[in-house]
Amino acid sequence: MILDFEKSGFNFNSLLDNIMETLSPKNKRVVEFLLFGLKEENLNNHFYRVSSASSNKFIREYFKTDLLIRNIQSAYIARKNSMDPDQFIIGRGEIQENLKSSKAPDFGLTQISDTSATVIKILETENILDREQQIDMIRWKLADEICTFNYFDINIILLFILKASIVERWSRLDKKRGLEIFEKFVYEVKGSFKLDNNN
Repeated sequence: MILDFEKSGFNFNSLLDNIMETLSPKNKRVVEFLLFGLKEENLNNHFYRVSSASSNKFIREYFKTDLLIRNIQSAYIARKNSMDPDQFIIGRGEIQENLKSSKAPDFGLTQISDTSATVIKILETENILDREQQIDMIRWKLADEICTFNYFDINIILLFILKASIVERWSRLDKKRGLEIFEKFVYEVKGSFKLDNNN
């Protein structure tokens, strides 16, 4: 599998097709919603409202934090460029208001969310690829945490697809980093398979 990655990259679409063939119509719709939300052009107020009301735990929790990360990124960039963050922030709430109006280095979010402090620290990283990779690893870790008590259900499938999408993204962005993330992905999948066989 490593050699295949080095020669031709990671075939996310082929993997996804194989997964979709095994799913019920209901679970296919959940996967399709996740895939829709992984495309940046689809992320707006309406999408995040719908995801927050989803009956699926993974969808609700993953996109809640995804919104937080993206809003912090938007506010941070706006501040760096002396722009009004109001036009870039999605949604309403205490966090959004802080991002729009706070002059504090952490936007006054450290006491509200542990993730916020981590994201802000990462955004101070000068190397763009380092920054993007660390943000994706927050998403990776978040997905694991959501599925801590899930075993072999739709949430585990969503976790698998989310991680596979990150591998696919990095296989295009940077071959070396992509290979490292791919190896991490394979290692975790093998570990899950062994755990299943031991049950």
